[in-house]
Amino acid sequence: YVYAVGLLAIGQSTTMTGTLSGQYVTEGFWNMPVKPWQRVLITRSISLVPALIVALTAAAHIDLLSEIINVLQAIVLSFTIIPLLKLQDHAEVMGPEFAFGRVARMSAAFLTLAIVTLNAYMVASVIPLDSPSMYVALCAVVIVYVLVLSYTAAFPLRCVWSRRMVVDRAPPAIRWLFGRAALAVDVGAPT
Repeated sequence: YVYAVGLLAIGQSTTMTGTLSGQYVTEGFWNMPVKPWQRVLITRSISLVPALIVALTAAAHIDLLSEIINVLQAIVLSFTIIPLLKLQDHAEVMGPEFAFGRVARMSAAFLTLAIVTLNAYMVASVIPLDSPSMYVALCAVVIVYVLVLSYTAAFPLRCVWSRRMVVDRAPPAIRWLFGRAALAVDVGAPT
């Protein structure tokens, strides 16, 4: 029962974190104020309805569902760690006193590589490779995944520091989003 209570608490915490971050993005970053009752209805529906549907339809295969969720988290984790470490490494973003030094940079790079490698191993161990076509499909997905991860590792800071260049070359929908975006948190120098 302790494990079940822990899972419930983790799920509630994750749901609330996702809901609140969605609320702040909607209100602040995209400059779209919403009435409180609409915000509650929309954000709770987005976070809870899919979870309820999955829980009700997959009750008989809960172990498989748990395994799939772990695999998806392993796949997505790299897309959050790499940009975070890229930003943490730059003194212009973090300030000279908080940016990584040489030892921290090397340790972070090693740990990131270890995490990505272990997650890739876990994903590969879950996917059945019964036929050659599955093997070819997995290789194609891995190549695309590595290319996108490489792009993620190289792109974020160029985007941050040359926003005008990125926006000017972007498709009209992206230019519209940048035009709608507002700064929700002031990150200027303290006075």
